[in-house]
Parts: sequence; C-alpha cells; structure tokens
Amino acid sequence: MTKKTTNWIWLAPEYFSRWRLFPRAFISMYIYLLYDVTQWFMALPDPNTQQAGLVSVIVGAGAAWFGLYVNSSSTKFEKLEVSSTTMKAEDTRDNE
Repeated sequence: MTKKTTNWIWLAPEYFSRWRLFPRAFISMYIYLLYDVTQWFMALPDPNTQQAGLVSVIVGAGAAWFGLYVNSSSTKFEKLEVSSTTMKAEDTRDNE
C-alpha cells in the first residue's frame, strides 16, 4: 500500500502555514475581544481599578501579540535575491 503525497491532507499544512490562517484567525478574535472589552468598559457607570487593570492587560497583550504577528513569517518561502544596480558616483564637490 503506497501513500499518495499529492492528496489534500498532505498539502493542507503547507497552505495553512503559507497563508498564515491561524495567526490571522487569532488576530481577528483579538480585535473582537478588544472591541467587546472596550465597549463593556465604557458602559460602566463607575469603573474601579481592577476593571481598568483588566482593560490594560488586554491592550498590552494585544500589542505583544501584534508584534509577534508582524515579525513572523510562513515556514517555507523562497528567498528572492536582488542584485544592486546602483553605481558609485565620484564626489565632485570642492573640498574646503
């Protein structure tokens, strides 16, 4: 019995990584969570320090999560090499 490596089940992990579906889903859920927490906090008549601390933790975690999302990349990608086509120009200014 031979396994077919062209089956969709074998190709799916590569596309999940390439399209970054899980990080995008987590960022989308965080945006919803942040919106919901913000609306809840603004609707409070007299917020206390514990409630303000919760909102602060949610916003701070989001900044860290967004930084990790932006600095991450898919696991397999082809690097594109670009050669420089600039030329060095000689300095024609008068040296004083």
